[in-house]
Amino acid sequence: MMRGPARAAALVAAALAGCVTISSSSVGTFAGVMPCADCAGILTELRLYAEQPSGRPVRYELTETYLGSREGDRSIAGGGPWEISGDVIQLDLGRPGALRNFLKLGDDELRLLDRNQRELASKAPHSLFRVSDLPAVTLVEADSGATVEVERGGRVFVVLGSNRTTGFGWTLDAPASIAHLGDPVYTQGVTPREGGTEIWLLRAGASGKQELRFQYRRSFESGAAPAKTVGFTLSVR
Repeated sequence: MMRGPARAAALVAAALAGCVTISSSSVGTFAGVMPCADCAGILTELRLYAEQPSGRPVRYELTETYLGSREGDRSIAGGGPWEISGDVIQLDLGRPGALRNFLKLGDDELRLLDRNQRELASKAPHSLFRVSDLPAVTLVEADSGATVEVERGGRVFVVLGSNRTTGFGWTLDAPASIAHLGDPVYTQGVTPREGGTEIWLLRAGASGKQELRFQYRRSFESGAAPAKTVGFTLSVR
C-alpha cells in the first residue's frame, strides 16, 4: 500500500489523467484549489467548449477532487451546458436551480460567485486560473535537484511529506512568474505521529529557467536553519 507523498502523487496523477483531451472548440482549461468545509481542499479543473466560429457556449467538463475528506480522497466528474452573460459564466449542474457562477476577470482568471452572482465574503482563495491543456508535472521530495521541462501555463504539483502537528511546514521561494493555484493543501495521515502531506499547486509563467526552493521549518524559529531544503528547476518553454 502506498503512503505519504507517493500516494498523494498517485492521486494527483489519477485526478488529472484526462487532461490530454484537446478539442478544436476548446475555450480553455482553468484549474485551482477551492475551499472545502470538511476536507483539506477541492482540486478543481474546468474545461469550457464553444461552437466555432460563432463562439456560442456548448458544454463544460468539471472534475473535482476532494483531498483529505473523511471518506478519503475522491474525485467527481461531470459536465453540461454553460452560458455567459456579460462577464459572468454560469454552469448548469443538471439539477433544478443548481447553478455555479464565475466572474470572468480578463482572459486568465475565473472567480467563484455565490448563487446570486455576488462576490463571496470569504478571504480564502476561490479562483480558477487558465492553464495548459497538457498533463500536470508532479514532483516529490526524491526529485530534488531535478530539471523538468514544462510548457508555459503548465501545472506543476509538488508533493512533500510534512507533519504540521510538530509546528513544521514548508515555505517556497520562487520567481513572481510562478503562480499559485490556491493555498498549499495539507492532508493528515492516519495518526499524528505518521505525519501527512503538503501539496503545492503551481503554474509556470515566463519562459526560461525558473528555480523552486522549498524549506521545511517552524514559522516561530525565524533564525534557525531549515530542517530540510529541496529544490527543482523548471525549464519553461
